[in-house]
Amino acid sequence: MKKNILLLCLALLCLSTAIAQNYKITGTVVDSLGVPLQMANVIAYQQDKNLGAFGITNQQGKYKLEGLKQDSTYTIKVSFLGLKQIEEKVENLQGDLVKNFIMMAGADELDAVNLTYQMPVSIKGDTIVYDADSFTNGTEDKLGDVLQKLPGVEVNDDGDITVEGQVVEKVQVEGKDFFEGDSRLATKNIPADAVSKVQVLKNYNNQSQLKGLGNDQDRYVINIKLKEGKKKFWFGEATVGAGYGGEAERYLIQPKAFYYSEDFSVNILTDFNNLGTPAFTGRDYFRFIGFNRRDTRQNNASINVNAASTFNAFATNRALSIDSKFLAGNASWKVSDKLDMSAFAILSSTDTRTKVLNSNTFIDSGLVEETDDRALERNQVGLFKLGANYNPNSDLSINYDGRINISDQSQVTDFTSSRSGVVEDIDQVNSQKPISYNQSLNAYYTAGDRHIFALESQFLNQEEDPFYNAIRNIRDQQDPEPFNGALGLESADPYNINQERFVNTNKIDAKLDYFYVLNKTSNINFTLGSTISQQNFSSDIFQITDTDERNELQDPTLRNDNVQYNFTDLYAAVHYKFITGKFTFTPGVTAHSFRTLDFQNDEENVIESQRLVPDLEVRYDIKSSQSLRLSYDQTVTFTDIDNYAEGIIFTNYNSLRSGNNQLEGSLNDRVSLRYNNFNMFNYTTIFGNITYTKQRDAIQSQTQLDGINQISAPINFGLPNESLNGSLSYGKEIRKIQFGVSASGSWSSRNNIINNVEQESININQTYGATARSNFQKGLNFDVGYRLNLNDSDNGGFENNSTTNVYSAGIDWQLGKRWLLRADYDLNDFSSDNGQE
Repeated sequence: MKKNILLLCLALLCLSTAIAQNYKITGTVVDSLGVPLQMANVIAYQQDKNLGAFGITNQQGKYKLEGLKQDSTYTIKVSFLGLKQIEEKVENLQGDLVKNFIMMAGADELDAVNLTYQMPVSIKGDTIVYDADSFTNGTEDKLGDVLQKLPGVEVNDDGDITVEGQVVEKVQVEGKDFFEGDSRLATKNIPADAVSKVQVLKNYNNQSQLKGLGNDQDRYVINIKLKEGKKKFWFGEATVGAGYGGEAERYLIQPKAFYYSEDFSVNILTDFNNLGTPAFTGRDYFRFIGFNRRDTRQNNASINVNAASTFNAFATNRALSIDSKFLAGNASWKVSDKLDMSAFAILSSTDTRTKVLNSNTFIDSGLVEETDDRALERNQVGLFKLGANYNPNSDLSINYDGRINISDQSQVTDFTSSRSGVVEDIDQVNSQKPISYNQSLNAYYTAGDRHIFALESQFLNQEEDPFYNAIRNIRDQQDPEPFNGALGLESADPYNINQERFVNTNKIDAKLDYFYVLNKTSNINFTLGSTISQQNFSSDIFQITDTDERNELQDPTLRNDNVQYNFTDLYAAVHYKFITGKFTFTPGVTAHSFRTLDFQNDEENVIESQRLVPDLEVRYDIKSSQSLRLSYDQTVTFTDIDNYAEGIIFTNYNSLRSGNNQLEGSLNDRVSLRYNNFNMFNYTTIFGNITYTKQRDAIQSQTQLDGINQISAPINFGLPNESLNGSLSYGKEIRKIQFGVSASGSWSSRNNIINNVEQESININQTYGATARSNFQKGLNFDVGYRLNLNDSDNGGFENNSTTNVYSAGIDWQLGKRWLLRADYDLNDFSSDNGQE
């Protein structure tokens, strides 16, 4: 099989090179004084207006036009903002040419040039504009297919978009956020034939008043410009499919509709399928229940208040079957010149059947447990949002967002555990119906040329009610009751154990920023803020007896009655940003005062602490598209009431944990170095980064193992957790074929205490990949790739090494105007030391 794939890849590469002789035209572009012009556009197109090649000059004014056909005639056009365009014809091309151009002063004729022929790429300040038709050949289906063909742009399988190595923050259409800017929904739903231009907005900030004050150099946004005929009416598409696969009938229904005008826009997406492709994943859900990145600097202390759930009922694409139903709509409208409003609603229902076979080796005894886990997961979600932006004048902007998130999640599991001659059948049920109401109110005010204020606030009200049930049927009755009698259960066959929990959270985040602008290259930022969280928690473990009666267990540690937990963080910060030459420095420091208070078992416990937390960023802009960035920051991370409540909580059929009200925040140090280089002259991209993190006073587990049973509690561990991650990628386009190679690696060390013995877990992961894809205007196009993943782990002396090979190949061939031939093939080959494949 591997040989066949390699032969296919070789054949496709040979086919791509077996084309007519191609030539290139090179030279320089200078002004009337002989000064090289950087970012001048040079285009070669044929008499039928088909694009032959285009180039953009580098710092030395050099350009390069490649892939020009022998015996063809081309018109060469050179343009640069503010100078008179040049047009020259090259007839009957017979070899490589060198042509130099001198541009004279004259009227800016770029608009006139665009009327004749669209510039494939134009750069205006912090905006890169790609003309989509210059890079596509008609075989594209969705926006993601278009973006993949643009130089310097990549789209991964999850729909994340990167430009010049930076992750795109959000996607807009005609200047309006597309479903909160979610890149996955945009890349997989916007029709390719509606896209006219792709604008990449660099150094982005939602608030124009704040632009340039912070470190926004790595914030990227993509704005899609629609084609002229699709700017003020409905358009869309519908995909319908049916078939038979495996043991079930297969179906696919995907109608989509879009409407855009200057003052109003609507997007409607639907997806009903049982093909194993979830329309709305857990990643999508967690992105939508949060808020977009703030427009001022993030606070470097946090508390996680979403830890109550004992399971994740969101589907992946690795399952026996997935039945997905998805309906979503968003709208934005301009109420007046001062008020804009937006809203979205998302309804999703996903049923997922999974099967997992696993082998667990327990460190303390070497006991091996074989498990067979078959589950049905159902996840129903409703997300709703209403937002408004009010701009009464150029000096004041007020934004409001209100969101309601409702879920109904359940997981029913048929589980079998085999160990040391004991076989146990376990039926498990996890369920919860969480609801949250999340609001934000932000205001930005410019008091003068030097004084800018920003107020940002968020309020969260959240209720969680996870329920857990395990029915344990031990076939060998000589084996003791669950947890060796530690729960005080009545003798039963089978054992029916249940747990109810309830968590209520109210959390407020608010901060005020003041920017004092010293001059064009420096400013000082003062910040005052607070985070206040109040949580109530209760839980109860009980047994349903053989007579269907409720047995309230007597051990008081199995109950949490009205536990209260309050967290307060008051902080003040100062940051100074200044630019000198090609360097930008932004040092800062934040002073925190933390206070945690918990009330449980009729006792109140208060812990207070103070931290002085530094951060620093140094950026070296080597060229306009080449930079080196060094950053260091400290953060303090706290946990929520789920880990402070001291009573016992079920986490699995064989796992219990208790809380610890003496926990303090963990201190995290992170230092990273990042290099970006995107060369528009020869379409070469080089990106690299390396990051080291060290977590001190980490909140880790202290675990007692007894056979397969374990009881754990969180503690602030003395030994640090460390990790080192790095990646490097190189891309190059040669004659309409894009080549790419990449390598990444990570090392991590984590510490726990198991049966009073310190255990270190070390994980080393390496990934290497290579891709090649063509972008010919006519004929056969291909896309091939290979990825190798090596994982080595050492968990307390138990080692395991695994290897994964991933092969992919695809072709598309436009046959006339009506037919498109497309084929894709993927193969994942996994193996490990323990014999798993």
